[in-house]
Amino acid sequence: MKASYITPAITIFGTDGNLDLKSQGSLYENLISNGIDGILVNGSIGEFFAMTYEQRRELAEFAVDTIAHRTKCIVGTSDMMYERIVPFSNHMLEYGADAVMIISPYYFRFTDSELLAYYDELLDQIEGPVYLYNFPERTGYTIAPETVLALRERHSNLVGVKDTIGGMDHTRELIKAVKSVYPDFEVYSGFDDNAAHNVLSGGDGIIGGLSNIVPEICTAWIRAMRENDIEGIARGQQTINRLFDIYAVGPLFIPVIKEAALMRGIIESSVCSFPMPAVTEEQRVKIAQILEREGIVCSR
Repeated sequence: MKASYITPAITIFGTDGNLDLKSQGSLYENLISNGIDGILVNGSIGEFFAMTYEQRRELAEFAVDTIAHRTKCIVGTSDMMYERIVPFSNHMLEYGADAVMIISPYYFRFTDSELLAYYDELLDQIEGPVYLYNFPERTGYTIAPETVLALRERHSNLVGVKDTIGGMDHTRELIKAVKSVYPDFEVYSGFDDNAAHNVLSGGDGIIGGLSNIVPEICTAWIRAMRENDIEGIARGQQTINRLFDIYAVGPLFIPVIKEAALMRGIIESSVCSFPMPAVTEEQRVKIAQILEREGIVCSR
């Protein structure tokens, strides 16, 4: 089966609030050495919403330079200002990013026809591959499969979608509506535990945050899917299901993911953008217990 695991990379900040590019580079190297299929920069877990444009551009350029086409590099260029999305996207594509990803406008709900007009305009002006980012928990609405299909019919540079929804109902309809007409169109789920269901349904895999912490487990699972290893797929599903307890450690998952990566020695700082809170000692104990239960070694 065709299957890919892409990491939406966390962004590492120092205690001064500036980017910690040394630690960021270590994260990328760990992901690449463990065989991850791609890295998404400036995604939701990457805290793009709390970063200045200058920080986002600096991080994205660093990522392109560091990853150096050893795996796919996708840059999130989302912004509430349309006027910033196009130049940022075209700059990063020219700089060497493999693709860009753009979330639908948030704060207000938009109709299907309004979304069609919005992405229609963007896709006309962006000179390279684009992924849509559907995340209704953050935008308040979803992008309909029919809208995605209509956009793909008009724009060959629309290459895929990340569908961050807990269940598989909407993702299943995306696969049926778009991939039945355009088989090369890529449909990814956004929650790690949906990876196998996605692939078995004809999708392309996952863009999931747990791979920041346990890329070796994630890539072993996706490899089992490629090799049609039913026992390996089941074993990986059960492990990921248990590791999903990490998302329940605190109401905000970004600090928890960062702390787990710090505890494993992958990164040097778990600082988040303000006002994201630091994990408590009680939460840290819970993270350690989850990792220890799965035999995952922590160095801190």
